[in-house]
Formats: sequence, structure tokens, C-alpha cells
Amino acid sequence: MNKVKNILLAVYVLFLAFAGAVYVAGEFLEMDLAWLSGTSATRNYVIQMVMILLTLGQIPLALRLFRFTNIHRELISYPEQAMLKWGIIRILLLGVLLVANTLLYYFYAFEPAYGYLAIIVLLSMPFILPTLSRCEAETTEDEVAEQSADENKEEVEA
Repeated sequence: MNKVKNILLAVYVLFLAFAGAVYVAGEFLEMDLAWLSGTSATRNYVIQMVMILLTLGQIPLALRLFRFTNIHRELISYPEQAMLKWGIIRILLLGVLLVANTLLYYFYAFEPAYGYLAIIVLLSMPFILPTLSRCEAETTEDEVAEQSADENKEEVEA
């Protein structure tokens, strides 16, 4: 499981580093990334709405991905293979959004909506940070929840 955690952590850091590189290039190196700013306002509006809907839809999906029945069953049955596959998918869901929103912020000449969306995604990234304890907890049954439910049931019966 430690190898899987290291791979997932590398993918996680790669997305953060790429978004950071775009930020540094746009802010501090003053590279002119605003090549889309000359396009029509309608195109900007459509892309903005698509990114807002994608961001608002993919954040809850990424955070709750391991709770879906089929995925949870796969994580229990084949822990390392499933954690690698679904962990990368989970990180991709948020990482691609982070990089895309950061790029669009600079492509559209500092359009604040993309910056806010990138910040929202960045704030949700720590909730999927692949630590060893989180990887192990997500690939085991929820025995603690079952035990506490059984204890509550016994107390009610007594």
C-alpha cells in the first residue's frame, strides 16, 4: 500500500506543481498568456458557465467517489489495484480542474471567475490528499461504524 500511496502522492504533487508553475509564469514572470482575451464575450461566457458547472459537479463527485457501492466493493476486494486506479481518477477529477481554471484565468486576462474557481478547487484538494492512513482506511470495511451501531442497538434494547 505504501507504493500506491507514493504513486498517488506523486500525481497529486504534479498537478499542484503544474498549477503553481502557471501561476508563477503569469504573475511573476509576466508572460503574456492572454491570447484568448480577444475572443468574443459570448465564447468567454459559455466557457465560464461550463467551467462553473464542471467545478461544482466534480468537487462533490471526487470527494464522495469512494462511497459509491461498486467502487467501495472494488476497494475492499482488490485494495491496491483499485486504490491506484480510483485514486488516480479522483486526483485527476480535481487536478485537471485546478490546472484548467488557472490557465483560463491567465488566458482570459485575469477573469476573476476562473481565479475563484481555481481557489475553490485548491481548497478542496487537501480532502483527497493520499496519506497512508487514508489509503488504508478507504480499503477496509467500516467496522467501527458497524460496532457503534451494534452498541447503540444493545443500549436501546436494555
